[in-house]
Amino acid sequence: MKAATHTEVYRKFDGELQRRPNRARTLAWSGVRIGFRRKLPALLLFTIPAISTIVTSFIVQLKFEAEAGTIGGMSGAPSMQSKAMGAALSQQMGEVEAIIFTLLKQIQYFVVLAMGWYGAGLIAEDKKLRANLLYFARPMTRWTYFLGKFGTVAFWGACAVVLPVTIVCSVAAFASPDWAFVREAWPTILKLELYAVLWVIVHGLLILAISSVCDRRNHALAGLFGFYFLSGFGAEAMSQLFDGTGWRLMSIPRNFERISDALFDTESYFVNWPLEATVWALGFLTLACAIVLARQTKKMEVGA
Repeated sequence: MKAATHTEVYRKFDGELQRRPNRARTLAWSGVRIGFRRKLPALLLFTIPAISTIVTSFIVQLKFEAEAGTIGGMSGAPSMQSKAMGAALSQQMGEVEAIIFTLLKQIQYFVVLAMGWYGAGLIAEDKKLRANLLYFARPMTRWTYFLGKFGTVAFWGACAVVLPVTIVCSVAAFASPDWAFVREAWPTILKLELYAVLWVIVHGLLILAISSVCDRRNHALAGLFGFYFLSGFGAEAMSQLFDGTGWRLMSIPRNFERISDALFDTESYFVNWPLEATVWALGFLTLACAIVLARQTKKMEVGA
């Protein structure tokens, strides 16, 4: 057996260079995979939203089928029949939109629970375990680190509210005659999705900001619910004591209630202030969360 020795200095590279993976996406998916390892929290947190989505989908399906039978049984002149069908279909669209909006209102608070459970420890645990020494030595920028963590918390929020709304709207689109729900109610579909996405963004930033100032996941989780519910109860108490609705601007749910009134043309007794006030309140909260995150991640980067 003879051994072959390669004495040439250069040989042509015949392979393909591997593209650099997106660091933010990789970091976000890593957090999602860690969340999937524990099945019991997911079962407890997403059972009610899942059941509500299934029940609402069946209600929407049955409603379209019942109305289709009613419309199909109409008699009379063609002009009168077409007008009656149009009126019945418009009324049906409004009722279906109200059903989907009710679903959105019912499950939006479960989003806070799910995002809080999975997102409270994203930055706090990194500080506790000194994982920032590894992250920022890769190297990784603060912006990439933030996008990765926000991608994780936004994924769980989207599973809790954006996905259910999308599923029910899809069922309504397929069940409606000749895609009438898409053709006539597409602005409402966009508003529902916008409301759900806005809810996820604001609460995701709040959760990450609180997580960044804590060193333990349990502390961050307690701080989130303490801030969220105490601010809401405090706003209601102050509004009752001083007989003014302006105090309710301190409550995040009340501000989103004002946004829903503006998007879906509803009226609420508790949120009768201008929409601009809500925009300023949520904008200030978002800016404060961004400043806290920027300062905390900078400390983590310098510490690395």
